[in-house]
Amino acid sequence: MHEWQTLPLSDMRPGCKATVVALVGGLGFQRRIASMGLKIGREIEVIRGGSGRAGPVLVAAGQTRLAIGYGMARRILAQIQPR
Repeated sequence: MHEWQTLPLSDMRPGCKATVVALVGGLGFQRRIASMGLKIGREIEVIRGGSGRAGPVLVAAGQTRLAIGYGMARRILAQIQPR
């Protein structure tokens, strides 16, 4: 049986494909993330950044590319499908 791993975007490696499962923050944070096109259930792929380093994380959500600051990326939890 395969286990799914849940991590913040800030800790994911480039190439990881995952599904957003939680937005940890207040209503303003959640609205801002939603306005960028990210919501719970959205499939994403980490393009650059992540891996626990500071700096922006670049993610693909469909045909859209988003640069998310490290502090915000720490508060977006996503579930990685096992390989």
